[in-house]
Amino acid sequence: MRIRTLTIAMLATAAAMTACNSGSKNQTPDGWVIKNDVWKVESIDFEEIAKVVDIKPIVSEEPIAELTFLSGCNNDFIASDDEWQTFYHIKDGRFEGKLNAVGNGPNEYNYLDQFSYLPADGLLYGFDSQGKIMCFKTSPFKFETKYTTDYQINDMFVLGHDHLLLSAWTPAHDSSAIYEFDGLTMTKVIDMEADGGMMPAYVWSGNEVLISAKQKNTSIYRYAKGQMSKVATIDNGDMEMSEDKILMHQNGNMMMITWKDHTIGCKFAYLKGSTLAYWHFPMFDGTYCTYLTIATRDNTKNYKVHIGGLNVEVRPGLVDNGVYTMLIQGDWESKINADEEMSETGKRIIEAMKGNDYNPVILQFKLKTM
Repeated sequence: MRIRTLTIAMLATAAAMTACNSGSKNQTPDGWVIKNDVWKVESIDFEEIAKVVDIKPIVSEEPIAELTFLSGCNNDFIASDDEWQTFYHIKDGRFEGKLNAVGNGPNEYNYLDQFSYLPADGLLYGFDSQGKIMCFKTSPFKFETKYTTDYQINDMFVLGHDHLLLSAWTPAHDSSAIYEFDGLTMTKVIDMEADGGMMPAYVWSGNEVLISAKQKNTSIYRYAKGQMSKVATIDNGDMEMSEDKILMHQNGNMMMITWKDHTIGCKFAYLKGSTLAYWHFPMFDGTYCTYLTIATRDNTKNYKVHIGGLNVEVRPGLVDNGVYTMLIQGDWESKINADEEMSETGKRIIEAMKGNDYNPVILQFKLKTM
């Protein structure tokens, strides 16, 4: 058990070490610019654009709360309840155990509003509301390590023991950046051009991570083998960010930035060759939407994906090597849209939901174009 303190002086010294390993020999430093008109969206049936990998109910002998955020890989992940207080370990479709250490004790938390899980090492890291970075071993859950910090953590991704990528805001500099943390020091790897950067992180392959960072536009970076390189810039046209109207907030599985009376966020990105797929969440007239964008160097298209016969929004919770995982939970009868013909995917989901006592059903799929 180790408890360490990240002091302002220590972090300021580390921040000065801007060891940014960007730009490899085989990649253009700034990647490519993706021109995306977020107003242009076409509806598409799930079966047209995706292929099912698996549909299965989570096997559990006890009730599972309504789950929101997911972290991990497609067959071994941690899911939080909607209050970020209870964390459920799901492995191979089975409930393995849960963490609930709510309190003010030395190894307890109020809630972990940011967390990341590394299945290979069985490590769950989370950021507590009182400024603590906490680590628990799974499963069974056991307290491992705690750090205290003056940084406000916006998002995190665990690469290994005492090895994290953190999106953080510093009171001393009144700005956001992405840092690499080794358990002792914070090293800045990406500067944000304005406060309001976010770092939804995605397992791409092994320890390679895609990072969505809000700057003038959304920038996609890749972290691999200790090196950071820029993959692409997403230009949303007339929704370009206004620096004086930035607000970070969370809503379900979304991390968003608000400006010019609109909201948009990018999460669950996957890169294969010269094709980038990402899910974003614009808000128009107070209504949130979930769009899938598939971008190549020649073309960009937005899709509203629909499962025929169901009142279910297609919104993945994580992506691991091209396999998207999302949870469907609740009363199966309320999920049926009687005005539509039930699709084959819809039929399988309803059958999996029946008799599952409101516990989640896992839907996993790949995109046909990648």
